[in-house]
Amino acid sequence: MELKDINKRIIDRSDLFYWQAERRVTEQEAADIWKDRHAAIKNDELLKAVNKVLIGEKCVSIDEVDPNTQEANGSVNSNRIGYLESGKKVIIRCHPRGVENGYFYVESLVAKFLSEYGLPTYKTYAIHDCENETDCAFQVIERIDGYNIDNFLQAHPEKEQKLVFEMGKTMANIHKIKVEGFGPFDNKLAKNGVLKGVHSSFYKSVLAGLDFDLETLVKHNVLTVERAKQHKDLFVASKELLSCKQGVLVHNDFADWNLLTDGQKVNGILDFDECVGSDPVTDIACWSLFFKPERLKVFLNGYFSIEKKPNNFDKKFQLLKLRYSLAKMTLRTRRYSYEQSDFMKKMIEVGKESLRAGERYFGLIK
Repeated sequence: MELKDINKRIIDRSDLFYWQAERRVTEQEAADIWKDRHAAIKNDELLKAVNKVLIGEKCVSIDEVDPNTQEANGSVNSNRIGYLESGKKVIIRCHPRGVENGYFYVESLVAKFLSEYGLPTYKTYAIHDCENETDCAFQVIERIDGYNIDNFLQAHPEKEQKLVFEMGKTMANIHKIKVEGFGPFDNKLAKNGVLKGVHSSFYKSVLAGLDFDLETLVKHNVLTVERAKQHKDLFVASKELLSCKQGVLVHNDFADWNLLTDGQKVNGILDFDECVGSDPVTDIACWSLFFKPERLKVFLNGYFSIEKKPNNFDKKFQLLKLRYSLAKMTLRTRRYSYEQSDFMKKMIEVGKESLRAGERYFGLIK
């Protein structure tokens, strides 16, 4: 692989709606980068690198992650548990070897803002940028005590409605944080403490990456050329609906597996690698695609106990849900080309159902 060229493409978020789906690497490059991200980074080597950048107490040991814990989730970084001299646990999030991260400063700044607003998240101890093809970028962050909500609800299904309501409230509180611009944030500005989206309008941020998604779905026979054009025309013609005067902080991956609980409320918000400045409805639309429809009513009850429901909510929600359906189908079809698992096959079928529902809502199909 020519990593210098790949790094230029992978950290450029200027024409992306959803980074994991539309990052400009080929299917083969993605397979090569992420297939062995855990095995490629050894703990003894990582320990030395971490202690070079930690200020204050040092890290004395690093453990592999237990697959049943909160740190095991995710398909981008390789997470490890580190122990500081005081006994405090930290999480070391390692990007694949030789691949620049390009968003760690954004993620850390977002976590800082959330903490300042009284929302439960981590503090960052250190960030290291990838310096060469044998190096790895990593972020050292605080480990928050709590149960991963995905795992917790499997053991305590009777708590689901209460926690879904609490998750709705938590998302609404995140959306109180106003930001400048729309779309992905500029990582270089974030390094200097400035959180600014790369797009000047919400409309532009929604159209970003759309051509790439549609071309990919035509290539993989999910859409015909004619239907792809219908999608493009629909979004281009929706400028008025896709208006938003003030962007807010949107998590963009606000799912059970990125949240922690003490059993009563949300006590940890994790993983900001997809966060953007956007209209609040985008976060709700993205969330809705992870779960069965009956969950949405409870979630919205929680959300709208904090925020007022917009007049155009329903139609904007459906349009943004369709936009995410396109992006997530792009992610799944590309991934299936190098990971032909039963799980990915099932997710593609689920994604097709969601896509067809959106097409029916807007009259693209009967």
